[in-house]
Amino acid sequence: MHAQLCFAPDVLHVRPWPDEVIDQLGYDPRSSYVEDYWLGILGPSTVWLLRRLAAGFEYSPEGFDLDLAETARSLGLGDRSGRHSPFVRSINRTIQFGLAQLSGAEELSVRRRVPPLNRARLCRLSPALQARHAAWQEQQEV
Repeated sequence: MHAQLCFAPDVLHVRPWPDEVIDQLGYDPRSSYVEDYWLGILGPSTVWLLRRLAAGFEYSPEGFDLDLAETARSLGLGDRSGRHSPFVRSINRTIQFGLAQLSGAEELSVRRRVPPLNRARLCRLSPALQARHAAWQEQQEV
């Protein structure tokens, strides 16, 4: 089990989590691939959070400070910071799915790219989305 955020500090330092393979094969969190195939797995709040973090890396490639209350409000998740708040759950989902990891008490390392779905995650998609993903993969191979 990955360490998760138990309380939300006022500010969380976000830094990139490099991975040669995922950085090459993965998808920008703002891509249609993430919206089409990861959204139903991660949930909309987590996808929006990943998109916000990706935008932050554009302005500060080495990392940046994220005001958690402000970010939560801007994503429509209120500003509560308890362990079961929607915003903290979104942060913890990025950790649960291997898209981020706590690298300190107030530091989060985040992948810049989202990996392609593995077989187990593909099985969580509806049959229609599984078929669409298979067709999309075939198209990519051409």
